[in-house]
Amino acid sequence: MEKNNSFFDKFFKLFPGYIFGLLGFTVGTLGIIIALLTSPEYIMWKESISLLGHDTGGIFLRIGLVISGLVSIPFFIYLGRSVKDEHVNDLLRKISTGIGIFCSICVSLAGTFSGVNEFISMLHGLFALCSWLGNAAIFIIFSFIMSKNPKFSKYPVYVGYVAAGILILYLIPFFMVNFCNLYADICYEFGRKVYTTIMPLFEWVVYFSILSWVLFNSCYLLYNKI
Repeated sequence: MEKNNSFFDKFFKLFPGYIFGLLGFTVGTLGIIIALLTSPEYIMWKESISLLGHDTGGIFLRIGLVISGLVSIPFFIYLGRSVKDEHVNDLLRKISTGIGIFCSICVSLAGTFSGVNEFISMLHGLFALCSWLGNAAIFIIFSFIMSKNPKFSKYPVYVGYVAAGILILYLIPFFMVNFCNLYADICYEFGRKVYTTIMPLFEWVVYFSILSWVLFNSCYLLYNKI
């Protein structure tokens, strides 16, 4: 453990962790923008983000997910170290850091496993769901930890809770739609109505709320020299 701490002390002295957060935001945003510009057949308000990965410019979305996920790993390690304080429960801090690393890996895997093959699509959906659930958890936990740490103001706390709220609100119709797909004889038509009405655009809101949380906290750490 001491060797790991020594390594990260030296590493983050050369490359502060917020750099990786800014890089993850930039790559993730560029990937989605380029994918949209090169996929004229894709309609944002009618199709999920996953379907964009199958279109003409989908490779840019997938590359963006893989790279942004990988570079987010040192960002979460740095953020976990940054919130360390005598007022903060150290076990909770380590758990939130671990979940952040797990989410980053899931994002990369969601970009890796993307295709029309049923098994690949199932893996993609599983990793995407794990990243959503994990992100909701880390937004809440990190916000709580930051509220206990005098180095952090109320703004990153509020941003985290808002982002968590958006994710939780999205997961309600998400599970509803999947339930109706699984039990088609009960509510299939209702599930399709929910999906076509709100799900595609809502997923975009979720995607950019996650990126915005990373951007805000990276800029906060940079501005306050934490």
